[in-house]
Amino acid sequence: MTQDEILTMFRQQAKDLPSNASALNTAILELAQLLADSRGRLSKENFEVLVRIGGALYKNGHNQFHGKNDVDAIMKHSHRNHDEGRGSH
Repeated sequence: MTQDEILTMFRQQAKDLPSNASALNTAILELAQLLADSRGRLSKENFEVLVRIGGALYKNGHNQFHGKNDVDAIMKHSHRNHDEGRGSH
């Protein structure tokens, strides 16, 4: 298979996934289990590449989680300020 064929498969898979954090979390967990199960069967180089891929996915998920928490905190703060402002009228 070529890299382009694999990228086409990725695109198709992406269309079928829900657009939320659970899809990313599931992919990270599945990759972790795949790596745990195939540790002795993969070359050191392939294992390290897959761990780097997992690290990139994990970092992306971690950043999304913190970004969502930041937005939630901003929205709660904004809502509180809005309610306080309304109460003083």
